[in-house]
Amino acid sequence: MTENQRIKIIRKFLGMTQVDFGASIGLTQAGYSDIERGKNKVSGKIKIMLKREHHVNLAWLESGEGEMIATIIPNQEWSPERFADDQKQIENLKVEIDRLSAENKLYRELLDSKLKMIATLEERFGKG
Repeated sequence: MTENQRIKIIRKFLGMTQVDFGASIGLTQAGYSDIERGKNKVSGKIKIMLKREHHVNLAWLESGEGEMIATIIPNQEWSPERFADDQKQIENLKVEIDRLSAENKLYRELLDSKLKMIATLEERFGKG
């Protein structure tokens, strides 16, 4: 998986549109889209913005090693707005977990179905 593919995963994980995510790291939607599509590389400036704005673990972005989001997030003053943002992010994560779990179940069912089909065909043609 490339950095460009991982940056898309981060955006989806955060539940953001290309417009909003791009703006959060100083890019237009078109500029950000070029990164997701692999047309442009993830620059050092973008990496700094990802780390600062979204607490992205740059080791994960670059190699897939470790956690996607840094586990140590700088202490920020409490505010109702910050709390609401955190709650929204928690809800987005829960929705994403539910979606991925359902998707995982479907893929497992599809895999089981294909394996049964292979076994049936192998038995039919005497290769089992």
